[in-house]
Amino acid sequence: MSEAPVFAKGRDLDAAACVLRPWLAPRLGVDDVRLENLVYPSGAGVSNETILFDARSAVGVEELVLRVAPAPAHQMFFEPRFRNQYDMLATLRQLGAVRVPEVLWFEDEPTLLGQPFYVMRRMRGRVPVSMPAYNATGWLTEATAAERRTLWEEAVRQLAAVHRSPVAEFSFLHPPGHGAPGDEQQLTYWRQFASWALADTVPDTVHELFDWVTDHRPPASAPGLSWGDARIGNMMFDDSYRIVGVMDWEQASLAGPMADLGWWLLFDDIHSVEHGIPRLDGLGTRQETLDLWEELTGRTVENLLWHEVFAGLKAGLLALHTRRSMKLPVAGRPNPFIERSRRLLGLVTDRAEVS
Repeated sequence: MSEAPVFAKGRDLDAAACVLRPWLAPRLGVDDVRLENLVYPSGAGVSNETILFDARSAVGVEELVLRVAPAPAHQMFFEPRFRNQYDMLATLRQLGAVRVPEVLWFEDEPTLLGQPFYVMRRMRGRVPVSMPAYNATGWLTEATAAERRTLWEEAVRQLAAVHRSPVAEFSFLHPPGHGAPGDEQQLTYWRQFASWALADTVPDTVHELFDWVTDHRPPASAPGLSWGDARIGNMMFDDSYRIVGVMDWEQASLAGPMADLGWWLLFDDIHSVEHGIPRLDGLGTRQETLDLWEELTGRTVENLLWHEVFAGLKAGLLALHTRRSMKLPVAGRPNPFIERSRRLLGLVTDRAEVS
């Protein structure tokens, strides 16, 4: 079985523990605290540095998670709004419908760890990780079809809970200078992302898709909360296949729920049929996902083709930027996200232009 990768960021964890001790002790209400078992999680932490650790003091042991804003060398997103992640979790936790980690403290001062950071309580459970794909190997392949069905239904219910959240509570997600919330704002952002990440090396296939999503943009719709990275690989489950928590809110926006649905269906395919891997029995089909989502949200699926094509474009840009920032080869390598979007539009797919 392939092991999930670990995305370390070159930090000396022992030195980080020494720096955090005097910062954390008064926040825990103790005179002194020891930080133990610092470790990077497997299969997570690409976009933000994530460190798991135990805080041991005279009053007991706290299992905590440290999230550090990305340094420029590791920046995955254009204009990362790191504080938004903390505010998202705090707001969702207060509303109560979406199960998220409990955030505890945010630190703006960058001199401690080189970047702002926040601390939250650690959740315990299992994640259907993307690397290696959960349809091919790992704990989900060992579950029964009924157990996987429970997991899938729990996941879609949480997705729907995100989309039932009152948009007025998330006004902090509206960045100035990007146009009206929704599709217009997202198109502006991702064009800027492409220029920032790829400069003058944007592939023709990317220009082709940008032209299509611009020309076919749906009529303006009311803004709504979008998780941004909506997939079961960003959810944690307990041994009964019930949801523990929803994670990774770096891409949260007011793009609306259809943006999430397009992204969800994209990654459903990417981790199965796009790589020739059969979907596990019990995980809902595409139509079952759409039907349950409509039932739970009271909404109607609209303009799905546009949102799936745009999802592939966004994910393709992230894949290109990630490979280049990690100094991995890209020339001549197929980009499954871009190619899926092109196939949805009936475009020729006999080339592997991604660089």
